[in-house]
Amino acid sequence: MKDLNPFQHRQAMRLTYAGILPPWIALGLEQVGSFYWLDLAVLTYGVVIASFICGMHWSTFMYKTAPQSAHLLLTSNAGALVAWMLVLVSIWSMPVGFVGVVGVLALLLAIDRQLLAAGAIEPWFWTLRRNATDRAGRGSAGLGGRRLGAFNRP
Repeated sequence: MKDLNPFQHRQAMRLTYAGILPPWIALGLEQVGSFYWLDLAVLTYGVVIASFICGMHWSTFMYKTAPQSAHLLLTSNAGALVAWMLVLVSIWSMPVGFVGVVGVLALLLAIDRQLLAAGAIEPWFWTLRRNATDRAGRGSAGLGGRRLGAFNRP
């Protein structure tokens, strides 16, 4: 990861933390009324985030000067595909979809931990990713955890 100037670093922090707002906004909307589409919106947003992280892993594999394991290329593809398949799974069972997306995000975070240990990502980025994943996960779990049965449409 290249060295960022202070402006770029602040922007990365701001945009990352702004990106954790949708699950919390959805949780707030849930308190106002029951919107059947909120579950699918939050789950799909988690899938978009997982795909974005997989893209970062792909980029790390492709553009780092130090050799990276081919496993990184494989996991970046597999993670995105599994995450998107979970959107279809959520039609059958929203709780299973939520648990699956949380699992994909947790595995991607574990990969980032390995990338940190290998020196492929900077410590500040690891901290940002860990904190954002924790906070977004808590918001998503607040909404997804309220669902005990299959996704019900009105």
